[in-house]
Amino acid sequence: MVEALRSGQSQAVVVALSSAERAARSPWVGRLGRIGFTAQGTCFVIIAVLALELAFGKSGALTDPRGAFVVLAAGGWTRVLLVLLAIGFGGYSIWRFAQAIFDRGGMGSSPGGLGRRAIQLGQAVLYALLTASAVHVLVGSRAQGSPKRAAAGILGWPGGPEIVGAIGAAVAIVAVVNVYWGLSGRFTESLRLGEVDVRTEELLKLVGTIGFVALGLVLGVISWFLLKAAIDFDAGKVVSLGGAMARVARADYGKWLLTAVAAGLLAYGVFGLLQARYHRV
Repeated sequence: MVEALRSGQSQAVVVALSSAERAARSPWVGRLGRIGFTAQGTCFVIIAVLALELAFGKSGALTDPRGAFVVLAAGGWTRVLLVLLAIGFGGYSIWRFAQAIFDRGGMGSSPGGLGRRAIQLGQAVLYALLTASAVHVLVGSRAQGSPKRAAAGILGWPGGPEIVGAIGAAVAIVAVVNVYWGLSGRFTESLRLGEVDVRTEELLKLVGTIGFVALGLVLGVISWFLLKAAIDFDAGKVVSLGGAMARVARADYGKWLLTAVAAGLLAYGVFGLLQARYHRV
């Protein structure tokens, strides 16, 4: 009786996994990925435009995705855009989970392939959190804290500084990878360049290179302050994307450095919008 029950449970698990894999390879999951790229690109364009406005003395802001969500939620029709961003981020997360768990992208099980799938899993988790953040802002929740508050909580745990340091090191690795992808042109491997004309290909390569390098540099600043927070046991040193740009703005020639970084993030946003059409999903 027990063996029959176990056998039935095993079969149910196999059937469930098989159904999940079929769903993960559905064309609809690919469409969710394209919707997600549109949301990603739109969000970075908003962040970059706000930063550029501030750099040129207008009423802009240095912010991160959650800050952009708050700006959108304060308007009328822009709340509709925030709803669409939440849907897009959720779709992007599902698509990345399908790639990471069921190898929808065909990366395989080699060390390099598993490394790429690990990155995809991290992207899936990140965009799931962004989806939750957008929903929190939409419903008016104040439950989410700042990165400083989160870091302060972790630093209070046994081994907390080591955890924050590990997060900082992970962000540093992601920063280096982004710069490498940008400078090496490796990001083009995921694009359907065979279907575009020469001018479109040049545009994709240009905005991709600038965008990945700019994002990598900003992530590098974030990782530096995470590591400083871990070493000094000071959560006040943790910065978000907006905080990293604020540090850049306070440096020598800050206005011009901020303009360059914001322009780079704008390029990354434009690249995201182009990926909605040309990325292999």
